[in-house]
Amino acid sequence: MALIPSDIVKNKRSQYQKFLDIAPTSTESWKVIGIGITEANVAYNPQVDTEQWIIEDSARNDHTGNQKQLPITQKCYKGDPEFEFINAGRDKLNYTSHILEVDTWNGTEGSYPAKKSDCLITVTSYSGAEIEYTIYFNGDPTDGTATIANGVPTFTASASL
Repeated sequence: MALIPSDIVKNKRSQYQKFLDIAPTSTESWKVIGIGITEANVAYNPQVDTEQWIIEDSARNDHTGNQKQLPITQKCYKGDPEFEFINAGRDKLNYTSHILEVDTWNGTEGSYPAKKSDCLITVTSYSGAEIEYTIYFNGDPTDGTATIANGVPTFTASASL
């Protein structure tokens, strides 16, 4: 007797893609985040307010927000447009752009759930062979869908209620 249901499907890391807008002041130009990167996990850093009244034995918690960030260590590849964009901002303050998270695991062929966020990028170290930086997500994301053609996403925001 099988203990694992036959309809369970394993998710692959490559099915959760991130793209960076390397032309944030003009028409969006999305480039994949991933060349020279072996690990990239979004840290949600939840903000929780805890309150315990003097008449209670246990506290209550309120999840008030997240401070999402994506710390990355990347090998440097000349010609990688995403690396070139990050490298160009090495000495800049308030280096901003947009990040697009695309979930190809939960989508259908050609249309995938996506979230677009404004972001701040800070470089923490650079050796010439490797660059370390963090992408900080700013504000609430815009939900929508993305289509991907030839490795380039097109984002469409969901209709507002």
